[in-house]
Formats: sequence, structure tokens, C-alpha cells
Amino acid sequence: MFTPISRTELRERLDHALAEGPFERALSLAIDLSGLALARLKKRLEDAGSPVSITTLSYWRAGRTRPERPASLRAVPALEAALGLPTGSLTRLLDADPNPKTQPATEFVRWDRLWDRQSLVVPVLHTFEASYENSLVAESVHDTLHVDGDRLLRRAHVREVLRAREDQAQVKIVTMKGGGPGRPPKLTATRYCHPGRVETRSEDGFTVAELIVDEWLSQGETTIVEYEFEYTDVVPDTGFDRRFRHTIPSYLLEVHFTPGALPASCFSYWMVSPTSARQEVTPIPLTSEAPAHVVRTALPAGICGMNWSWE
Repeated sequence: MFTPISRTELRERLDHALAEGPFERALSLAIDLSGLALARLKKRLEDAGSPVSITTLSYWRAGRTRPERPASLRAVPALEAALGLPTGSLTRLLDADPNPKTQPATEFVRWDRLWDRQSLVVPVLHTFEASYENSLVAESVHDTLHVDGDRLLRRAHVREVLRAREDQAQVKIVTMKGGGPGRPPKLTATRYCHPGRVETRSEDGFTVAELIVDEWLSQGETTIVEYEFEYTDVVPDTGFDRRFRHTIPSYLLEVHFTPGALPASCFSYWMVSPTSARQEVTPIPLTSEAPAHVVRTALPAGICGMNWSWE
């Protein structure tokens, strides 16, 4: 039979964690003892001028990431005050163990390798706490695009099978780009997950979004997520690509063109980075009876895409 932990015992455990660490255990116990839900704790931090997202608080509490960037470190004293902890008690634990075992796995390539050096999306990605950890990996990705009779991409539906590489995995980052400046795609639907923080960059048409799976996953568990973006492009589209930070066992990209408005030609490709040469360039048949598609297995980290020509 389950016996709840008394506040006295919880306080004793917290005192021990504040003395011996680690940071995440002390933080988790302090939150439990305070009785604050993460949403209320987030509000207190905002009121103190040190905003921290619920996702980030969850990560800190689970030990998947720690406060490292200057803005995050400045929020720790406010966190201590909000939880009624002695000043410096959590900060001391970070100073005592500045290099916890929460570093990204080496098989993940850097965001910088997948985007142009001039791209403004990389700094945005680095503001997301989840971009620094790799607890969820894609086992398969299925992109379905719909291009209308005016040659404009209108909708992208994505279905992913995700596997947890560690306990309490819940968040992944998604990046989509519109057809030009001022046209960032809009996240319009999710299934088996829900959106967290969403940022758009109208200057270059990017949308970056957190997707939070509906249930925490334990190491080795899998889940399915689906999401959809709507596009408002005004210039005919001529391609789409997906950028992967790690090897993908299975990737399917299908593009539905309007019957009677098919491109003149179409091909698929893979690239190591935006500045590298295209490899595995393969012509794709075009018919009104079936979507154009490309299938890849054991796809290495890099860029997989499809281009088409209207002339």
C-alpha cells in the first residue's frame, strides 16, 4: 500500500539535498514541499522579473538540463525566493557541480551545420532549452505536403514515431520555413501532443515550435505525434527539405500536386549541409494518380529534400 511522505520527512530529504546535491533533486523536493504547481511557480518567477517556461522548469527538475545561459542563471535566485529557500542554496549546488552528465550525445550534429551561417533561425533555436538535449529521437518521419493549382504549398502534415533515450522525455523542437520573408508557416493542429513555446521570424519566414507529448516517456518507450502547418506563400514553391540532426531509420516525403497542374520535372536529393554538393540526386516520376514521393532508410544526419520545376 502506498504511504504518502510526510512533510517532516520531505523537509529532511530537502535539507539533505541542499547540503549534498544534486541540484535537480533539491529543486524537485523544494517544489514538492512548496505545493506549487509549475504554472504557479512560473507566474511567481515572471512577477519577479525572471521568466522561465514550464518546459524549462520541468527539465531542470528532472535533471535533463540545468541553468547554464546567463538569463537562466539570473533566474536561480528568484527561484530560491519563490520556493522559500535560503539565498544561494541552489546556486551553490550549481557551482559545486558545474558539469553534470546532461551533455548532448555525440551522434547529434549541431544546429549550425544544418542552416546557412547567415540564417537567423539558429540563434532562435538556441533560446529553446530543449534544443540543448536529445532525449527524444525520431524513429520515422512522414511528411505529407499539399500544393494547390496555383503552384503554392498550402499545408504540411507530419507524423513522427519518437523514442525516448532517457526517462521523463517529453519535448521536441520543430522548425518549418515558409516560401519567403513575411510568410512563416502557422502551426494549426496537433495530435498526441500539444504546442509549448512557439516563435516566428517574419524576416526570413521561419517558425520554431516546441511539441510536448501528452505523457512523460520512460527510456526506450515510443510514442506517435502528429502536427500540421498551414502556409501562406504567394510565390510558386519549387521545393521542400527536412533537416535531421541524427540518423533517421525511416523517412517518407510525399507531395500531392493538384491534378492538371503537375510540375514539369521533379527530383530528390541529400546534402551534408547547405553549402555541400547535392548527393543521391534521383528523378521522381510525376502522375495525377499518385503523389510524388521519396523514401529513405538509415538516412544520415543532414538535409533530405525534393525539388520540382514548373517549366
